[in-house]
Amino acid sequence: MEKYTKVALTIDEQIELLEGRGLDIPDTDRTARHLSNISYYRMSAYMIPFRKPNPDGNLSNDFIPGTTWNDINSLYRFDRKLRLLVFDAIERIEIALRTKLIYQLSLKYGSHWQNEASIFLPPRTNGKTGKSLDVYADIQKHITEQLTANRKVTFIKHYLSKYDDPPTPPSWMSVELLYFSELSKICQNLKSRKDRTDIAKAFGLADDKTFCSWLHTLNYVRNICAHHARLWNISLDISPVKYTNKDSCKVWLTDEEVNIAQSKRLYYTLCIILYLLQSVNPNHHFREQFRSLLQKYPVVNVRYMGFPEDWQEHPLWKI
Repeated sequence: MEKYTKVALTIDEQIELLEGRGLDIPDTDRTARHLSNISYYRMSAYMIPFRKPNPDGNLSNDFIPGTTWNDINSLYRFDRKLRLLVFDAIERIEIALRTKLIYQLSLKYGSHWQNEASIFLPPRTNGKTGKSLDVYADIQKHITEQLTANRKVTFIKHYLSKYDDPPTPPSWMSVELLYFSELSKICQNLKSRKDRTDIAKAFGLADDKTFCSWLHTLNYVRNICAHHARLWNISLDISPVKYTNKDSCKVWLTDEEVNIAQSKRLYYTLCIILYLLQSVNPNHHFREQFRSLLQKYPVVNVRYMGFPEDWQEHPLWKI
């Protein structure tokens, strides 16, 4: 361990540092404007593909000859637009999940199924973290807090002014107040496996554990997008379970492709999005928009996202 001694640099000093490392900056005023609104540290993640490798395989601080600030800025802009594209796709999946939960569980358990503790797994303690887990109580707490915070919202105001039993609105109102993370937890913590499997089957998956794993990852990626964090070359902390497709009506990866795919890289998660969109929105344009984005920013190397060389010819991605 050692003491941190680096000092803060002015914008001009940051530009001088970059130029000293071999970066071509044709318009210093433009670069200064970028760095005054997007921090040097944030941009440094987008410099990685353009840094020279050392003989030992590690990256040096120097840039590959011919690299310009425009290359780095283009990669940053690509990542920003990629987050918007992925966020939009996950939004569609989230809304479909909310709808299917409400529909299936309301028909089976009634309008206020979210208030039925008996349909959820009982409280328990995580053996690894020691933390207690009570999804039913967490959901009740969140709904109550949201009802209080949003009393003036029309549908909440109407229910609370007209009904006092049950004290919370029916699921088609209350579940609209839940976040994606809570919807994911509901799916994981329904006591009946048939309930979990029925939800998964609505999205074309036969295995509820795989479906719940996918939801967990999508919620994680959604939060990355929502908080404007780097997505392009991320190594996922919450990686999705690999799945061997049993539904011949859905396009998916072959068993060999699944085995080869790096579940921590973005490619596999984008494949998951494409698979789920086949049920949620069959006429989507995700693949076209993604390919168009790559054409607009040719500096992007999809290898950093875990894409195989022939990905454009795969049925899942082919236009």
